[in-house]
Amino acid sequence: MENNKSVSLYENENQLIVAAIDKIVVEIFNKNQDGKDAQLILLTGCSALAGTTSTCIGLSIAVANTQRKTLLIDCDMRKTKKYKKLSEQATIGLADFLSQDHFQEDFRLDDIIYETNINNLSYIPCGANIDNPTRLLCSTKMHELIEFVKQNYDCVIFDVPSLTIVPDAQTLFQEVDGIILLSSLGETSKKQVKEAKFRIKSYKSKYYGMIVNKIPTDMYRTNVRDYDYYFVNQNGEQKLNRSPAHKKYMQRSERGTK
Repeated sequence: MENNKSVSLYENENQLIVAAIDKIVVEIFNKNQDGKDAQLILLTGCSALAGTTSTCIGLSIAVANTQRKTLLIDCDMRKTKKYKKLSEQATIGLADFLSQDHFQEDFRLDDIIYETNINNLSYIPCGANIDNPTRLLCSTKMHELIEFVKQNYDCVIFDVPSLTIVPDAQTLFQEVDGIILLSSLGETSKKQVKEAKFRIKSYKSKYYGMIVNKIPTDMYRTNVRDYDYYFVNQNGEQKLNRSPAHKKYMQRSERGTK
């Protein structure tokens, strides 16, 4: 069986979101240990609607842009295709490989790995909707997949259903190097955050931190001063052009002094 299809991904061009993703990438790289195989990162929400998939896509693109061979794996086998962001171009995927008893003998891992329009980035879709995906994620076939991607990629990102709703993410805690929780302002409750942190308590050394999504710009501006200092506006100007230090520098330059 051969798979020659490609999936199209598009990077968010919002400077604020791009800057936030870059911060996450730096934190991930700082956690990496020399001499290890691929860095395996799991992202899971503290609640539904935490923005896990969108974050995984943006993060995968950013990592791939660093010239690292990157793989994004959609482990949410509970949603049907109509609720998926990247389902239309993907016919078979993770669920099909993990439950491949009905497939022919030449069905391999390569058959579920899709190329993308982003250099250095590949993608494994969730595949068919499955009634009991937790058991598949615990299977020897999943372990086989993980061993394969460790040897063939520099970074692997797992997009997993919300931790407080289903136990799927917990089946992979032992396998991955890092765990990132996601919450959403206005969607995730304090109780859900507390429960999610309790569930990763035994894997505290792997906990990379929490991403909070859907923060209004005015609230972000209040808490992160000068976040847009280097942003470029439609006229090609940066905020630093209006800073007192830059104005003083320009005045000195006009006078021909240092």
